[in-house]
Amino acid sequence: MKLETIFNKVKSILEADDVLKVYIKKVYSGTRSDVPTSNFPCIFLEPTNAPERDVTMPHGIEIDLGITIFAYIKVMDIDKQIVGDATTKGILDVDYDIKKALGAYVDLDGTCVTYSLPNTRFEFENYPFRGVEIDMDIMLKQNFVTRA
Repeated sequence: MKLETIFNKVKSILEADDVLKVYIKKVYSGTRSDVPTSNFPCIFLEPTNAPERDVTMPHGIEIDLGITIFAYIKVMDIDKQIVGDATTKGILDVDYDIKKALGAYVDLDGTCVTYSLPNTRFEFENYPFRGVEIDMDIMLKQNFVTRA
């Protein structure tokens, strides 16, 4: 499986999720600094690494594709920034919704062997913005020669 196929699958899962699409304005490929505040809340997907290992006969390899999922919200009510309510999503709600959307696809529709979400970090230094960074490690197999 090609890395771009898996990246696009993760993006399409997040864009199509019934819960996320109600309030996430855009899912971006790659981080950027010029996002208008009208596009918040939003998600960025950034590939971070792709180490290869375990070359097997006759040319199989395993790749661990790393993608970091960044999500940002802009919430003026400080009491709703972390845990929202029925009308406002807090950053913990966004984290939950992203993980739940991905959890419905344990092998990303057959594009990978398995994946995990080994680390989650939260950003809170830039009120009224808050962020979450979710590391995603995706294990896939490829042919060393053909890259398919």
